[in-house]
Amino acid sequence: MQARRAPGGGFRENGPHPYQANCHMHLFESALAWEALGGGPWAALSDEIAALASRRFIDPASGAMREFFDADWNALTGEAGLVEPGHQFEWAWLLARWRAARAGGEPLDEPRRMFKIGLKGVDPRRRVAVNALWDDFSVRDATARLWPQTERLKAALALGGEAEALAAAEGLAQYLDTPARGTWRDKLAPDGRFVDEPAPATSFYHLMVAIAELSARAGRPA
Repeated sequence: MQARRAPGGGFRENGPHPYQANCHMHLFESALAWEALGGGPWAALSDEIAALASRRFIDPASGAMREFFDADWNALTGEAGLVEPGHQFEWAWLLARWRAARAGGEPLDEPRRMFKIGLKGVDPRRRVAVNALWDDFSVRDATARLWPQTERLKAALALGGEAEALAAAEGLAQYLDTPARGTWRDKLAPDGRFVDEPAPATSFYHLMVAIAELSARAGRPA
């Protein structure tokens, strides 16, 4: 990992967007998971990513988690200036977990604000979080994939009230209403119909973590 160190902090990703928040989000989740097992450099890495997110990834004016940056971690604008509701929820949940691991601290204002920004991307007609917003929070991509619904549920369980968690669970449940139990739908189109396609395995991780969080809240094993 050290070979991927970026001069401005954090790490570089491969591909056309080497400076991005998303790869740090997954690294943050991994570090928190290893940290929970004890030992090693993981707590320090968690702290480093949390600090970078607070200092560079989160827009100080809007409070939104941005996606793509230049080499100095200045957020890109225009076509690269999207805001993803699913990532607002996912980062909010992770930062709340990180804060809880630090002597049981209360969640910071930043994850609560990101959770509320994610809710700006919830379509009240379909009751789901859309894929993407512009940086002024207008809808950019009204299709709603499954994974933002799982992240909405996780964040609602950590940072919202019972009504918000129930609304998130009901939105997610639509994707699980399939002819073959144990499979799922992935894309809900703007017209309210699901895209007829195979269930992608990429959603499995998101589903399992959301189910584990919900089961833990209910007091029974996943």
